[in-house]
Amino acid sequence: MPFIVSLQSFALKTYAARQTKKMTRPVIALSLSVLLGACTSQPERTTHYYLLSSNSDAIHKQDTQHVVGIAPITVADYINSSGIAVMTEHNRIQLANFHLWAEQPERAITRVLYGELNRLLTDSRVDNGMLGRNDDWQYTLTTQVDQFHGTEQGPATFSGYWQLHSESKVLLNHRFNLQATIENSSYEALVDTLRRLISQLADDQAKQIQKILQTNQQAYVE
Repeated sequence: MPFIVSLQSFALKTYAARQTKKMTRPVIALSLSVLLGACTSQPERTTHYYLLSSNSDAIHKQDTQHVVGIAPITVADYINSSGIAVMTEHNRIQLANFHLWAEQPERAITRVLYGELNRLLTDSRVDNGMLGRNDDWQYTLTTQVDQFHGTEQGPATFSGYWQLHSESKVLLNHRFNLQATIENSSYEALVDTLRRLISQLADDQAKQIQKILQTNQQAYVE
């Protein structure tokens, strides 16, 4: 008799466990469906792309006296990331996930710098080095960019150095560290400010280059 009672007790426990398992499955399935529904109901973030604008006006030059080649610039590794960079506290660089460059910054800065210098150096033929180097370049401008970002404290920063070469001789060697206050905390304002800093660099380069060209021209005449 005790054996029969134990066998009945075991059968009852087994039956109860099966019923409990059957009841648990719908609850688990319901919980997963609620969780997945909550995840899919969250709004998706929109990705924004930004382009550094350049001067698109046609510029026609005749009887130019000099040929200046703008070599493709080089930049620090973090600058060529797709995300726009912002420096936070303790000199940390944060790259945006949803605010991205539409063009590789290295190429974009070269393009803008070329457009500005081509406009400013009115007596010179200015070549874009991204299209290749020509053998008739009398002068070559090289630019290295170390910093190109916004900051949490407000100003945008654009720094590095540039050189003007004639054959194997360095005629000019300048470091630059340009900053400007961003009008508001938006990425649009940051991109606009960085664009203005490129124009400021081009103005400084054009003034220094023009002095060299005039000096060399006078020496050639004499």
